[in-house]
Amino acid sequence: MVCFNYDTRRFFLYGIRFFFGLWLLYAGLTKWIFMGPGTFVGHITTEFDKTWSPHLLNVLLAWLIIIAEPVLAALILSGKKARLVWTLTSLFMFLLTMGQSILMKPDVIANWQYLILTLLCAALSDPEANRTSSGL
Repeated sequence: MVCFNYDTRRFFLYGIRFFFGLWLLYAGLTKWIFMGPGTFVGHITTEFDKTWSPHLLNVLLAWLIIIAEPVLAALILSGKKARLVWTLTSLFMFLLTMGQSILMKPDVIANWQYLILTLLCAALSDPEANRTSSGL
């Protein structure tokens, strides 16, 4: 396998791209397949309607979540425009972190770990224009 010959940075990014991409794809598709979009949006809005967050914003963010997860997963797995995709994913993870904070959920720490991981991947991913011939 060629990946065993990658330098440390490239090996890390390749592994995270594969594992995080598959995990995010699973998380996104289970919402579509097992819950269904209507049930998921209803669940999110029910939880957030109890807070200061306006109902319309809650509905929009629920749809953003259910669409963004599989789309970002597919983009991560593709490996194209890695810096942009990882940056968008880190912004998405920040959105999820803020949501857990608004709900005052103690499991917000897990979201912070994902945020740090995706931001690290964004930082380690060279912009397309500066890629060397070895690229990712």
